[in-house]
Amino acid sequence: MGSRWPGMRGLTPEQLLTAASPHRLVYVEAFPGSGKTTVSQQRFGLHRFARTTDHRAVVAVSFTRSATEEIRSRVLRQWGPSALAWPHRIITLDTVLNDLLTHLLRSGVLQWPGGHEKLEVLDTWRTHFPTIRTTAKPALRLMGTQVSTTYLAGPTPDNHIKPADFATAIHEGRCTHENVREVLDAALRIDRIRAHVTTYFAMTIRSLLVDEVYDANDLDVEIIRIAAEAGLAVTLVGDPWQALYAFRGARPQSVRRLIELLAFERRELQTSFRWQDSTAQTSLARRLRRRERVVLPAGAARDVQVVLARRWKTLWDGSPHVLPLAVKQPSGPFQEAVCTLLLNELTQSSFGLPAAFISDARSTLGIEEAETFEGLRPDLETALQRLASQDDVGEVWTALTESVVAKTHFEPSESQKRTPRKALGNLRLRLEDAHERLVPGLTCHQAKGREWDRVGVRLEESDAAVLRKGLDPADEAHRSLYVALTRARARSLAV
Repeated sequence: MGSRWPGMRGLTPEQLLTAASPHRLVYVEAFPGSGKTTVSQQRFGLHRFARTTDHRAVVAVSFTRSATEEIRSRVLRQWGPSALAWPHRIITLDTVLNDLLTHLLRSGVLQWPGGHEKLEVLDTWRTHFPTIRTTAKPALRLMGTQVSTTYLAGPTPDNHIKPADFATAIHEGRCTHENVREVLDAALRIDRIRAHVTTYFAMTIRSLLVDEVYDANDLDVEIIRIAAEAGLAVTLVGDPWQALYAFRGARPQSVRRLIELLAFERRELQTSFRWQDSTAQTSLARRLRRRERVVLPAGAARDVQVVLARRWKTLWDGSPHVLPLAVKQPSGPFQEAVCTLLLNELTQSSFGLPAAFISDARSTLGIEEAETFEGLRPDLETALQRLASQDDVGEVWTALTESVVAKTHFEPSESQKRTPRKALGNLRLRLEDAHERLVPGLTCHQAKGREWDRVGVRLEESDAAVLRKGLDPADEAHRSLYVALTRARARSLAV
């Protein structure tokens, strides 16, 4: 077996039985540190090379680019480049949805304004177009089989693309991933189109592996259901205790109903390798999962390698020794983008790490060329030096924004140019402590899937109260705490 199936000898019996399960529909519940990605990469490879006469695709999907890239790199390392020879792919589920909509447009099943059959799909509108504060949210709908624009009334004002820009972009074949989902959600309610999609899946894919399945929303779950009903081998991998994306529409209860409805074979990966040398962490994880009372030992930022919290604000309001990797206080996209560039200079020099959302910041400012980005760095370094030297915050901001506008040709409104004093003040506090060791700060969402030896957790009062009573996996705030408290290999401390 070792010569034909790379790496299978290194698996535990639990992992081996799961990776090699002969069942068509398999659900794998994977505890933290139990080798979820190892099992996923092995199951992908087994399906990829098991039936060489069936030329349909073996596809693995996850919900973020980072998670997808992790699986892809592991598969390439374990199985070699031929594992991902076309049509076999490891992609985000959004890519599957984009490809599906393209197929429906090219097949004439749906019609896009302007007759487009290939779309340019953006992550968000706000990084490419100016926004206005309004309760009217631009959206797409189906009129028969014709895609058309509409507006949805929201309960509170939010920043949305201007109506004229939205209509023009859609007619030019541009949209967001959310718009793709709006169209497909409506299309799959039509029996004729749903049957067409079922046939499309059956003809093009033979095996589908869904990583982090509890991040799926109702449309994602419906896509998985259609794939299963089309006869595909479907493997679902996830942990209901680590579902964190309700704010993006994730519906763990819908996933559980699907698993029960289609009678997926259930497998569990319970043995955690993350805590095998730490009785304290093993005990903590077991007590959390049993919903027992937990009180974390106290520590300081200097005692840990990273500090986690449920919100960025909680990190910024804590110890100045902690440098969060995202700026979320500024109200406008221009302010947030420039502050992110500034933070990125500090995180790179302190940790060798990019700031979170640096790609969004560059997109907002239209910084596509590496030369433009590099050309701004001396201005960003000067701004940090001036902040550290206690120069006036307003003057530092004005000088920096003038440089950004001149070098990016971005034209912010006067209101967008206002000085984000709180964000700059927070950076100044960290610069004052920069002679000591700064510690990176992440939210639970950013930390998911990662691990460190010693982890600090910044608890809000409500978090500590919840831990004293025991966690409930039905509550997303509780699940966030569970993720934070299971990242450490050796020790978790309250900081």
